[in-house]
Amino acid sequence: MEVSGEQLGNQISTGTSAATVAGGAGARRRRATVELPTWRETLGIGGFIQVAVLAALFIWLYKAQCYRLIRMWQNPDWSHGFLIPFFCIYMLNTRKAELLTGSHKGSLWGLPVIILGILAYAYFIRIKIGYPQDLSMLMVLGGLILLMCGWRVLRYCLFPIGFLLLAIPPPDYVYKSITQPLQQMAAWISTKFLNMFPGAEVEQAGINIAYYMRGGNSGAFTVAGACSGMRSLLAFVALGLAMAYFTPRPTWHRVAMALFVVPVALLCNVLRVIATGAFQMYDYGNLASGTPHTLLGLIMFATGFAIYGGILWALDNLFVEETDDSARSAPTGGAAA
Repeated sequence: MEVSGEQLGNQISTGTSAATVAGGAGARRRRATVELPTWRETLGIGGFIQVAVLAALFIWLYKAQCYRLIRMWQNPDWSHGFLIPFFCIYMLNTRKAELLTGSHKGSLWGLPVIILGILAYAYFIRIKIGYPQDLSMLMVLGGLILLMCGWRVLRYCLFPIGFLLLAIPPPDYVYKSITQPLQQMAAWISTKFLNMFPGAEVEQAGINIAYYMRGGNSGAFTVAGACSGMRSLLAFVALGLAMAYFTPRPTWHRVAMALFVVPVALLCNVLRVIATGAFQMYDYGNLASGTPHTLLGLIMFATGFAIYGGILWALDNLFVEETDDSARSAPTGGAAA
């Protein structure tokens, strides 16, 4: 709704700083409620056909990799791979306002990116190395977006494309080099804390933890890879990165959040191992397996969510940009002039 000159004059003569702030908030709310075009309206029939043809060609080119990934996603450690592509599509949909507005002029720079990705794919097929073949899919996908939609759209798609890495299993030697140190570190830290429990003597041997209680109870348990290995790490990494992505914030906030995801995952895994060990040491072994153990994992996941929320709160409230103060003082200066 437009404001007349007389009304504007009345607002200037009688307005206060609070009213100015309220008006700005109202304007922001009105802008936020502007109805955006749908994907169908923006792409049209021709656009959907174009996307379908490119998707079919992409799947045809990488059909061997698609079959390989589907087989690997049937492993419980990588079952989340079935969800990651759909979650990435959801990420893109949350940026619909940016993706459907502005320029969509493609860039020819996408063509050499596509060619380079295909050549890399062919080369690694020849020398029979699988993981880089999967990574070339992301390069070709990025090149297609750059060729068809340009740099601006690619910038909004980079994070969802990178998020697809969480669905691509690394080589076995990389997997073991990550999983085993995580399990051993969780076992080592947990042993230190379990030794502080009354009447307990706890020893670690690799990923195995043995306990001897003063009352005669003794036993051992293993730090499982599902609880403290790659599966757990990827779950916490996905949660932390998604929380950073879905909240509007500076890039350095997101980078800082990415640096925290592994320490937070390790902390929550250690807490889970300590709780599991305590249940077994004090004759509550029924709580260390089955449904109670699964619920404990969900509690640790919620704990990680709370820790990530605290980190984001700290970034928002303890590191305030100086430009915010100057921006807030600008309306007052303008009114005084």
